[in-house]
Amino acid sequence: MTQVFELADKMADGRFRALILLATFASLRWGEVIALRRSDIDIEARTVRVREQLIELDGGDMVLAPPKSRAGKRTVSIPSAIVPALVDHLDQFTGTG
Repeated sequence: MTQVFELADKMADGRFRALILLATFASLRWGEVIALRRSDIDIEARTVRVREQLIELDGGDMVLAPPKSRAGKRTVSIPSAIVPALVDHLDQFTGTG
């Protein structure tokens, strides 16, 4: 667990720290984690709601799409160990809306 935090801390752009921690500890796929919005994260309940994913089309364009299956739409628990990092990320890099 410590190694993941160390890797996340080494990112040149601090915005990616939360991405790495969520992908690792909440078992989110790349397309799911990059499609998240602030409204998908509930710090109080310690959950992330997966509603969409970003997919790359053959031409290289990225588009929002629903998960491939109904089971892909889900709510995932966030471990308490990464909550402070998510709070910091939300405070630094997102608006209140």
